[in-house]
Formats: sequence, C-alpha cells, structure tokens
Amino acid sequence: MDPAALTRSLTHIQANLDGNLSLEALAAVAGCSPPYFARRFAGMMAETPKRYTSRLRLERAALRLVLLDDGILDIALDCGFSSHETFSRAFRRRFGVSPHAFRREGRLPTSTTPASRTPEQDLPQRVDAARPVSLSSTVVRGLQPMSLAFIRHTGPYEQVPIESWDKLIDWARRNDIPAPHVLLGIAHDAPGITAPENLRFDAAIRVPAEFRSGRGEAGASGGVGHQHLPGGLFALTTSVGPFDSLPAAYEEVFRRVRSNPSLDCVGLPCIEFYRVNRVAADLAIVNTEIAVPVRRRR
Repeated sequence: MDPAALTRSLTHIQANLDGNLSLEALAAVAGCSPPYFARRFAGMMAETPKRYTSRLRLERAALRLVLLDDGILDIALDCGFSSHETFSRAFRRRFGVSPHAFRREGRLPTSTTPASRTPEQDLPQRVDAARPVSLSSTVVRGLQPMSLAFIRHTGPYEQVPIESWDKLIDWARRNDIPAPHVLLGIAHDAPGITAPENLRFDAAIRVPAEFRSGRGEAGASGGVGHQHLPGGLFALTTSVGPFDSLPAAYEEVFRRVRSNPSLDCVGLPCIEFYRVNRVAADLAIVNTEIAVPVRRRR
C-alpha cells in the first residue's frame, strides 16, 4: 500500500466516524485486499485499523461529553457505537472511568484550545506567554465546504513544520493551481484527550473542487493529500499577533463561545485562516482568523 492509499483511508476514516469503518470497507477505499491493508496500515501507523478507528471515535466522544449536554447514548451513536453498553465498555478501557464519571469530573481544562502551540493548562501561570495584539469580536457564520490539498503533521502541535506550507505552495505551482492568498491550518484533536504524539494537524490550501489526489503530482507520494472539509456553523474571531499568541487567543474564543447561552461548541476540527501567502520563518503571522465549530443551542 503506497502513501497515497494510506492518506485516502485516513481521510475516509475521519469523515465517517459514525459510519461503516470495517476492515473490508477501508480496504476498498485503499484499493487493496483486507489482509494486505491490515498489515500495511499497522506497519505505517503503528496501530491496527480497528484500534485506530476506535481511538478516534472514543476521543471524539470524550470531547463531546465535556462540551455538550447531549445524552450519552446520543453521543455514542453519533460516534459510531452500536449501543450504550458497547460504548461504555470501550470508553472505560480507554479512559479508566465511565462516560458519566468522565463528564462529571470534567477531564478537560476549562478551555479546550485544540490548536494550542503550548500546553494550555500552563497558560495562566506563564507571565511571559504571548498574547494577541488584538482580538476581534466573535461572529457566528456559516462556512461552505472546502476542497483542500494538505500535508499532515502527526505529533505535538508546537512542532508543526512551517515548511509544510512552502511545500504546498510549490506543489500548487507545479500543478498549475493558482497561488493561494490564504493558507489554512486544520486542528483535528484536543490536547488533554489525545496523546501529544497522536495529535493531527494539517497544513492546507484550497484547491478546485474537481481536484483529486493522484492527479499529476497530487498524490501523497509527494507528501500531499486531498480532503473534503464539510461546511457548517462556526464562531469566527480574528487574532492579530505572533504565531505563539494563538493559544491565548483560543482560550478567549472558547471562553466567549461557552459563555454564550445560545451556542454550543461541538468539537473539532478547528480551522485557522492565515491571511498571508507565505509563512514567515519567524512564525510572525499577524492576521489569523480562528474558526471554532458551533451549533445553536437546542
């Protein structure tokens, strides 16, 4: 199984956590036999397909238990579990407590800050932590679905390589895709729930809707994959300041959303729009629009 097939299977999993992610279904996405897919996936990801999909489902459920007041069964079903009992057993194995106890104990920090570049729990004690120069008001607006080319970083968010965006821009030029005026970052996981070594962050640019990985140099053989990011309702806030001020900006954005009686934070991914066409080597991004997924409270 080549890297492009692995990327296809990974983006399929993240988009279908509530659906059929059987070994046979994933092997079909990758275009290979189930036994071969299972062996290659485990070798490339250091997790079996079953363990990987179960972990993502449980981590999504854990975040929703903290952020939402939805019933535990509703959360379980939305995350791909067939019953309350199945979910509870798997959850206890993963987190050491029942879903109810996890929610009651509030295992997350007050603000989840999914795209933290530094540990969010340290922010209140860090007098030298960077702060945004300014933070706009927060507005709620719908975003349209986006077709994205991306390079994935797996590991601590503060170690995202800035060269990823340069590689994407160079790749776009070679494939006759117009130079992007806005760069994107996609944070898929929440520190405090997902282990640092498993955090997923995508450096991304928009590409035409008809784009598919595998066209020209578009395959993951060059480190570039394709994903379709669903639209939806987001709380949008513009932060002006250096790159390392984003954790503090997220703290404030989550505080605003969670204190709004008409809104619920619904989880991840969060999106960052960088209003630049190159990422400065010193990470001096001065204009970042933060998009946090929300819903109107029921």
